[in-house]
Amino acid sequence: MRDYRQSLIVKRRIADGEQQHWYMRDERLMESVLKRITDEGPLMAKDFVDSGKRTGAWGSKPAKRALETLFMMGDLMIAGRRNFHKIYDLTERVLPEGTNTTMPTLAQHVRFLITRFLQSNGLGQAAEIAYLLKNIKPLVANGLQEMVASGEVKPIGVGDHVYYALPDSLELLNKPLARSKLKILSPFDNLVIQRKRMQTLFGFDYLIECYVPSAKRRYGYFSLPILWDGKLVARMDCRADRKESLLHILHLATESNLDRLDAFFIALQKELVVFAKFNDCSELRLHRTSPGKCKPLLQKAIHSLMD
Repeated sequence: MRDYRQSLIVKRRIADGEQQHWYMRDERLMESVLKRITDEGPLMAKDFVDSGKRTGAWGSKPAKRALETLFMMGDLMIAGRRNFHKIYDLTERVLPEGTNTTMPTLAQHVRFLITRFLQSNGLGQAAEIAYLLKNIKPLVANGLQEMVASGEVKPIGVGDHVYYALPDSLELLNKPLARSKLKILSPFDNLVIQRKRMQTLFGFDYLIECYVPSAKRRYGYFSLPILWDGKLVARMDCRADRKESLLHILHLATESNLDRLDAFFIALQKELVVFAKFNDCSELRLHRTSPGKCKPLLQKAIHSLMD
């Protein structure tokens, strides 16, 4: 809750109608939903019975849309989850006592966005820092220049591009990189969530294909990027059959510039142990690799795990 106040600018804009959320407002329904939660306490979307039409890609019901709008406006917060379902309650009943709720100035908010992004991602540009944020990119660009002038941020060259970083982050360049470690990433990991940034920095063109018609998929329904040796070198589409305790590796696709294959598969073997355990699986089954020459290497690594 340390940074809760930084959400208040967007909440106020949505509440005042200056910024639109995903859904059109149904003021009457929102008032009814808010009254029920005020009177009855925390509720989930399924606690509301309605016969309205679903809208949007995910088919949200009217009550769900009202709940999400009230959440974005700041009237409601998420008090918890039950079987992945959000439990909504009044903000004043969820927000811990003593939380700072003073409204930041726009300049303070922009400085916060820049600092937090660079702390989390190492380096960035105005467009990346303002990703998915409306009407903020010019302010971030100006804020970066002010922070460069004050010495709080350093401009750095990456290829033909200018990026920005915090001086403390640049000190990390003096520390050795744990190149042997391999990580299987979520498609929603901050490292890979911005496709253009990933292409520029890593030369890795990644698209989560669960939204792509099956006939047009290249890598699989839910392929996971793989980070190794400081680079994004592969992607792996998996499916966990928890009933059989079996992790299916449906497709492992390596990048064309991946060399040192033996070292890569040794690192992948170690991480697969952790990944399988995370998915409550004790066995692995390999289906396909691209290129095909990688299949014997990965199959050997899997067999050694199963022995």
